[in-house]
Amino acid sequence: MNSLWAFLASIALIRTTLYSYLPERLRLYISSRFEEWTSRFTTEETMVFKDYQSSKMNQLFQAANLYLGESLPTISIPRVTVEKTESVRNLTFSMEKNTEMIDVFENVPMKWRYFSDYSQGMHKHEIRWYELSFHKQYKALVTKSYLPRILERADRIKEKNRVVQLHTATHDFWTPKPVIIQHPMTFETLALNGNLKKEIVEDLDRFMNSKEYYQRIGKVWKRGYLLYGPPGTGKSSLIAAMANHLNFDIYNLNLSAVSSDLVLQNLLLSMANRSILVIEDIDCSIKLQNRESGIDQPVKYHPQNKSFSQVTLSGLLNFFDGILSCCGEGKILVATTNYKDRIDPALLRAGRMDMHVYLTYCSFSAFKQLALKYLDLSDHSLFCHIEMLLPEAKVSPAEVAGELVKTRDPEVSLKGLIKHLEEKMAADGNSEVSPKHLSSPSQPSKCQVKESSISLPLESNGTNMDNVKSPGPKPDVSAYKEKGKIESKLTENGPGSEVDNNLDKKEFISDQPSCHNILQVIEDMEKELLSYREAIITLEKKSCVTLNKLAKIKATI
Repeated sequence: MNSLWAFLASIALIRTTLYSYLPERLRLYISSRFEEWTSRFTTEETMVFKDYQSSKMNQLFQAANLYLGESLPTISIPRVTVEKTESVRNLTFSMEKNTEMIDVFENVPMKWRYFSDYSQGMHKHEIRWYELSFHKQYKALVTKSYLPRILERADRIKEKNRVVQLHTATHDFWTPKPVIIQHPMTFETLALNGNLKKEIVEDLDRFMNSKEYYQRIGKVWKRGYLLYGPPGTGKSSLIAAMANHLNFDIYNLNLSAVSSDLVLQNLLLSMANRSILVIEDIDCSIKLQNRESGIDQPVKYHPQNKSFSQVTLSGLLNFFDGILSCCGEGKILVATTNYKDRIDPALLRAGRMDMHVYLTYCSFSAFKQLALKYLDLSDHSLFCHIEMLLPEAKVSPAEVAGELVKTRDPEVSLKGLIKHLEEKMAADGNSEVSPKHLSSPSQPSKCQVKESSISLPLESNGTNMDNVKSPGPKPDVSAYKEKGKIESKLTENGPGSEVDNNLDKKEFISDQPSCHNILQVIEDMEKELLSYREAIITLEKKSCVTLNKLAKIKATI
């Protein structure tokens, strides 16, 4: 036993003497030769992943840090470092210095160890590295399967943990410190007309799952969207929903602040992969008007650098789908405008703007989505009046949302919206729909029955419209015809004739000796027309059912 301790002490003394008096190169040579000699007697192989390789960040080191950090909360290890910063969504875990853990891949144990030290010399800095040890026979498995899996898994973790940030361009460069976007808008809360929301989400998901497809057909993995329509129709909200859905950073570019095509190219090259580039009001930013329209626009002047904008249409086209657009992957371009016809057609073709999204005024479908979101209301007796007012009022979803958010009382909120719509119509000079008739809660709701999308030739089916009974009597207007006070637009066929539902009351009144009686007649006529409308819709539905039965009988013959 004493001889063993004496042997170990001798080795330690020799090692200290060698490190103290031998040059560094000679020490490294002896150490490498010694490791080579001892490796012949072991079955374990070790790979080293340093944090920096040739002054550049080692991607394998970063990937190992993310990959191992995801597994640390589920295994037993003495010490773990836990962090949370603004640039990530979740907690991050990492190994402490001089600790190790075991990861199992395809039933093969992989031993990881983490080390850190400080460099020698005047400027000391920390050096970090991982060591991966495994049996020699599994070297091919590690290099061909295990390490690629770590890289792929690390990319997914990075995408899941990062927060959406906003980058803006100032002085021909992206701002070094982006702003974290905490916009709450998502596709679940966004109100769009019809199936437009579904189409956009499906297109985005299809694009994100088509990386291999784009590579196979030889196209750059990028996508372009043009959002156009009146102001306040939700273009900015849609962009925020797209960024939250994809978890992509937004790069907001004002073309009038870019000094030249060369700067525009540099901005594109410095964008991160999997990000959204937004160019708002592209028709107003610089001189990019439609060359076929003949409308000229002035060149923008930059007060910062005392120069005029030099971005050209050719430079912008190359920016969209030139050779520089091949640098990077997964990039999405979104351009907005209020006037699509002012944009040069060359900017609108497929490959530059792949999907054109028209955002119009608020429809009844979008209103119901807003009512559900703001008031938790799926149906109400006042919905009928709002449905009739919306097509004529021409208000944006933002205006409707602004009225609904004023109070959480559904009744008060909907009445306030109706008042706003009526005032909007009055300001626009649209008085075709009677506000008194629409906003009166006492009036029966006749528009709950939806119009059929199938137009049937009723007379060809042998149906006589004179036989359709209405719930109310026909108003007696003969007295007014004799006195010349009413210019009737109804024919003697009654409900079978074409009737204008929006008859102007001025056409019926030459003077006002008995205003109350005249208004009563008008209201009776309105009720009758609505009853005719309901009867026609019912008859259309019955005819549709009959035609379907006849088609089934015909198919069996």
